[in-house]
Amino acid sequence: MTIVNSLSFLVSPILLVLFIAYLRFKFEFKTWRFIYQAFVWGLFAVVMVVAANEIIKVWGLDNLKNMRRTAFYVFVVVAFSAEFGKLFPLRFSFFNLMRFNSPLSGIIYGIVISLGFSTVAVILYAFGILGSTNIKYMTLFLWTYPLANIIFGIIQGFFIGMGKVRKNTVIDELTCLGTATFFHALFYFSFLTSDRRLLLITAIGLVFVGVLLVVKGVSIRAVEKV
Repeated sequence: MTIVNSLSFLVSPILLVLFIAYLRFKFEFKTWRFIYQAFVWGLFAVVMVVAANEIIKVWGLDNLKNMRRTAFYVFVVVAFSAEFGKLFPLRFSFFNLMRFNSPLSGIIYGIVISLGFSTVAVILYAFGILGSTNIKYMTLFLWTYPLANIIFGIIQGFFIGMGKVRKNTVIDELTCLGTATFFHALFYFSFLTSDRRLLLITAIGLVFVGVLLVVKGVSIRAVEKV
């Protein structure tokens, strides 16, 4: 374990502090209890990934000897289990709050849950408890994983928030889980294959999607206020 890798453990907590500071400056919350609860839920969301990882070890599917096993591992064990673990509290805990009334509300809670998740996940990846040992750029992965999870949180929060606005939760839930899982899998697969070009394209795509959904979420909230 290098010092640089160890310092990556601080990225998620620092981003969370900065995000809460921004929220305090930009919004007026009657209570911050739910924001802190979202972070704690994110910490426990990692259990889903750990469980999935242990199950495939029992089944002997952790040996990524072909593309089919690799695809299953990346999409189901790494991405789907992570995004489902984060979606569960977002949908069944915070979705029912009175203050959860727009895509922007979903984005805020989605980001906090994701930062809670990445706080623990980065440590587990660094010590090899999660993930594959085939990742070549592990240091870069550890430092960028929290940033990528912010985008995943934005995606989940936006579509769950849209479900609250449009009263059409099933379709938006499936879109939320499917889109977040796809980008999460693509991000991890880029590091697993050490494909620099794919990694660059994925990074640009994530930033574009994240900015687009935040802008859209803000505009929807602005229209509601008018």
